[in-house]
Amino acid sequence: MLNTGDHRPTSAEAVALLREIMPAYEAAGVTLALETYEQVPVATLVAVVEQVASPALGICLDPGNCVAALELPTATITLSAPYVRNLHVKDFAFTRRDGWVGFTLTGCRLGEGLLDYDGMIKIIRPDERGINQIVEHWLPWQGDSATTISLEDQWTVHGLEYLRSKRA
Repeated sequence: MLNTGDHRPTSAEAVALLREIMPAYEAAGVTLALETYEQVPVATLVAVVEQVASPALGICLDPGNCVAALELPTATITLSAPYVRNLHVKDFAFTRRDGWVGFTLTGCRLGEGLLDYDGMIKIIRPDERGINQIVEHWLPWQGDSATTISLEDQWTVHGLEYLRSKRA
C-alpha cells in the first residue's frame, strides 16, 4: 500500500489517501494497480480496492509474493481476480537448506516450479480482459554479475517461449 515515510498507513488511511488521489488518475485515464505483496494480506488489499471503488484502481497480481506471508497462491489469485489490472508471471520453488533444516523460497524457470500458470490464466483471463503479463524473476545470485545476467537472459527467453506456447 502507500508508504508515507516511516509510517505505514492503516487500511482506513490508505482508503482516504487513495480516494483523494484517484480522481486525478481517472481524469488522466491512468490505472493504478497495487501489487500483492507479503506485507499486506491479500484480503486487506482487496478490501481497500473495494472501499475506494474507483474504476482506475486495481491490483497488480503477483501470486509468488504472498507465499512469504504464508498465503496460498491459488487463494491470492481467486480473491484478487475481479480487480486484477496487471499480472506478474514468475515461478518459484521451495528447496531444503543444507543440513535439511529450513527451506529457501527462490525463483525458477517458468513452468518448473509451484506456480499453477494454467489455473491462474483460467481464473484471470488476461487476454479477454486486456491484462498485460509481465515476465519477472526471483533470480538466485550466481556468484558474479555476468553469470547472473546470462542466466536471467536464458530465463527470460524461456519464459517468453513458455507464454507463447500457451497461446498456441
